[in-house]
Amino acid sequence: MKRLSILGLTVLMGLIILSSNAFATKIAFVNLKKVMQESNMGVQAKEQLKTLIDAKKLVIQRKESNLKNLMKKLNNKKISKAEKDKLRQQYSKDMADLQQYQAQASEEVRQKEISVTNKILTKAIGIIKDYAKKHGIDAVLETSQGNVIYWNDKMDITKTIVKLMNNPTKQK
Repeated sequence: MKRLSILGLTVLMGLIILSSNAFATKIAFVNLKKVMQESNMGVQAKEQLKTLIDAKKLVIQRKESNLKNLMKKLNNKKISKAEKDKLRQQYSKDMADLQQYQAQASEEVRQKEISVTNKILTKAIGIIKDYAKKHGIDAVLETSQGNVIYWNDKMDITKTIVKLMNNPTKQK
């Protein structure tokens, strides 16, 4: 009787082990940071942001130059007290204008960056989901945040996702 129960328990354990293998999970990994940097959308977004930043910097430089010119005039000892007072008021006004512009420019760049990042991520996630469904992948983990300690490079689908994002005809 004891042997029968041990044999039954062994068979039961074997069945449990076999059935757990039937539910094996297929996992893949993707580096969304690389997708953002290497996809055409990501490259275009970076260029758009650079253009916006350069335009804002140009305006800021012009405003700073005007402030320097005002300071030179203020340091001129040949101008009257009334003229100096007028220049100080103008300097204060222009300085406040510069600071306000810098804050607005910074916020505009930040909002644009958030907008393009969300647009790219939304597209990438859609492509990743479609790819995972088509290839029987049960889970896709993101690697750029450093939360995954190890993965087999064969399971990394980053390059494939970048190719799919760059070639819209292959997405469907």
